[in-house]
Amino acid sequence: MIYTPELLRSLGIDPAGLKFHGSTIPYDPALTARARDLRTHGVKAEAYMWKILKNSISGYKFTRQKPILHYIADFYCHELQLVVEIDGSSHNIQERYLHDHQRDRDMEALGLRVVRLWDRDVIENPMDAARRIFQTIGVEIPGAFNGLFTGQERIFSPLSK
Repeated sequence: MIYTPELLRSLGIDPAGLKFHGSTIPYDPALTARARDLRTHGVKAEAYMWKILKNSISGYKFTRQKPILHYIADFYCHELQLVVEIDGSSHNIQERYLHDHQRDRDMEALGLRVVRLWDRDVIENPMDAARRIFQTIGVEIPGAFNGLFTGQERIFSPLSK
């Protein structure tokens, strides 16, 4: 798909301030520095999920803190056209919920699938959370996924956050 301001307007998305480059999903360049900062100062649940996604799911390349439109997605996989969001307790607030709902609609209008997980679920059982991503989108869990790690305490003990 070639993204243009006209296409976004037809989908009900404001193209103001977005950078367009052919088939690359448009993004707000003003978010690039913030995304970079989030990659280095992320929350514990995102660190857990990143460790799993970057190391264990062969065949799918995930990027972290990816600017998409006027938002920053926690994780994005181009091959699956998938956005994964890890939500904390602040997402229970009505205003934040409405923002998340609009964000999901905008991303889904581009053909992206959005999976949301609660941060507490990721922290308590990150491998199960990762399995839920694949089950939710109807993709078979890669064979290497199940046997790669044996025990969460070994995977996550070095993390300080």
